[in-house]
Amino acid sequence: MEEIKPFAKIPLAKYFQHHLEKIKMAYRLSETIISDLKNIRASGDQVEFAVKDFLNEKLFPKYHVNDGHIIDENLKVSPQFDIIICENSKNPVLFNLADKSELFYYETVYCFGEVKKSFYKKNLIADFCKNLERSKKELLRDPIPPNFIETSNSGFYIEDKLTNLPLRNPIFTFMFFVNSSKLTDNDLSRNFKIKNNHKLPNITVFLDLGIIINVNAKKFRDGKININLYPEYECEENIWVMMNLQTENNVLTYFYMLLIEHLNSTTLGKQDIKKYTSKLFDFSISNFREL
Repeated sequence: MEEIKPFAKIPLAKYFQHHLEKIKMAYRLSETIISDLKNIRASGDQVEFAVKDFLNEKLFPKYHVNDGHIIDENLKVSPQFDIIICENSKNPVLFNLADKSELFYYETVYCFGEVKKSFYKKNLIADFCKNLERSKKELLRDPIPPNFIETSNSGFYIEDKLTNLPLRNPIFTFMFFVNSSKLTDNDLSRNFKIKNNHKLPNITVFLDLGIIINVNAKKFRDGKININLYPEYECEENIWVMMNLQTENNVLTYFYMLLIEHLNSTTLGKQDIKKYTSKLFDFSISNFREL
């Protein structure tokens, strides 16, 4: 009998190599721009655009990726975020700004994040955390119950929960740094030793170093890894750890995989246009007349 040859294993990370090279090339160009032209904004844009292009290419057409602001039904608007990912079919364009950034309905947003070429200032993480905390406090959208199943037009409820989370539409946030040369252990301790996980990004990526994730503390001390993708909802003791993935290729690949895990497990609602218009326009009876 002829021996059946086993299938080869695909080196998945290598298929992210060309995206990695584009991001690193953008980083090198950003360094040239800052040293020769002293243009800080243009320097940062090079890396931001490269990461945005990577996500756009990988996630299109189901998901839409751009920078911009998030708006909720009360017309409150978030600060500008470098990366916002939304459901393409559920997010009719509210407005495109002159710089090509957009306004996103909060109901259609899966995640948002910041991209930095390097850890060039001590307060970069702290500043993002402040904007993150403000956004979670100020922006409102209806939670989708954990026992809800979406269908093409609406959805229905079942008896059993589909997730251990209290909702099916959690927001996911991240920071992405290309270079970590100025990062110290004190910087990490200062930012990640706080008790309030809802004030921290779900993951923090240092392309040349690894990914900061949240894990179950007891299992970690027993030599096991149980990743908490949504630390703010964890009740058991948890800690932040740096995951060393050896190569930049592996870091970029795993960042993408964690993002896909969130996108695949999240169900979003649709914006209720009546709620938005009720805030935009005055519908008092004095503004109507009988014909």
